[in-house]
Amino acid sequence: MNSFTCNNLPIKANDFDAPVIVLQAKYCTPVCRTFPLLVITTSKGVMTSEPATRSEQTYRFTKGITYVENLIAVGSHLGELLVFRCSGENSVTFKRSVQEHDFAIADVATCRFDDLTCSCDVSGNIAVWVKNFKSAQKKFSTGLEINCINVLRKQVIIGTFVGQLLFYSTLNGQLMAEVNAHVRQINAIAVAPESAYVLSVSDDTMIRLWKLHIRKPKIYRVEWQYNKRVENMPLVGAQFINGRGSDFVVAAYDYSKLLYYQITKKLPEGLRDELIC
Repeated sequence: MNSFTCNNLPIKANDFDAPVIVLQAKYCTPVCRTFPLLVITTSKGVMTSEPATRSEQTYRFTKGITYVENLIAVGSHLGELLVFRCSGENSVTFKRSVQEHDFAIADVATCRFDDLTCSCDVSGNIAVWVKNFKSAQKKFSTGLEINCINVLRKQVIIGTFVGQLLFYSTLNGQLMAEVNAHVRQINAIAVAPESAYVLSVSDDTMIRLWKLHIRKPKIYRVEWQYNKRVENMPLVGAQFINGRGSDFVVAAYDYSKLLYYQITKKLPEGLRDELIC
């Protein structure tokens, strides 16, 4: 069993307020920094936290966190993308806000393989951004209520409130695949660029592992790999530990620990991978 240590970070609007609701947290690693920067969205605002010094800055927010090189982008309830520049170990400054959505942004995600960023709003609209976040290079509508997204190999993957995974091409906005993945809302989608693994978790307590096949001449398809149920735990977060997708963590609602999994090969040939906790 692996051993991990952690520190607790109290999240408050100011020193006199009660703790607020944390919606998302993500480590961002701008190229100009040695250590990652923790970005947190809460019910009171978006916060950047320096793990080494515990210094904090708070701004207004909504939902969705990503980064490309030295730029950090956070979604806004007004449909704006709030862009911050990291210019050294201890400097994070607000750079600009860019409006490409007419409704509140639900999520933002970037594919690390090609630095392709997509955002979605609560009305089902997708924006594909240029690398510097100055404008959207493409916009299209899904007509669906979206809860979360991720991006893999120029495909934007959306998770809906009715448990569907849908795969759209970022080149032309075409729907490429539709999967009835869960029986309740999908809360998080994680991707592993090197293996093309896709991980989805939901209120239905299920972890589902998929593999995306897009390379020609093979047909476009989404292959199911594995299921695992976490009893009595609605799942709200998921993240691969590395680009290969060999390890991942899952977060559950109202549960203070992260669930850590490894994907290991079974000995007999022809059998699928299995998950161990």
